[in-house]
Amino acid sequence: MHPQLRIYFDFVWPLFWPWLVWNLLRVARWHTETGRDALMAVDKFGNIRFVRMSDPPPPDNLYTYEAPRVPRWERPAVCSDVLDAVRVMSALVRHDPLKSGIVMASHAIVRIGHALNVRGPP
Repeated sequence: MHPQLRIYFDFVWPLFWPWLVWNLLRVARWHTETGRDALMAVDKFGNIRFVRMSDPPPPDNLYTYEAPRVPRWERPAVCSDVLDAVRVMSALVRHDPLKSGIVMASHAIVRIGHALNVRGPP
């Protein structure tokens, strides 16, 4: 017998111990099937009654966030379509907030991707 179950057997009359064992097995099976805990009340005859029950456990299929495998700073196209649409060939590009735009350190070709040339609805 498990030491924590001794209090139940001390309280129940020995004649009703088989009934108590049967009810404890039913509660243990219910606990493993549902995953819920309960506060139980036991009477002298071995009957078990639930006084309070815990909330059901959350389902395992809830949405969980998965971080992208490529960091944003390595591929800017992961976080925005605009940076993917503008491709710069052989130029050093930096952002200048004073001039409010992209400033190129060397003079090269700036190619605009297809996303900027798409017509919108009329």
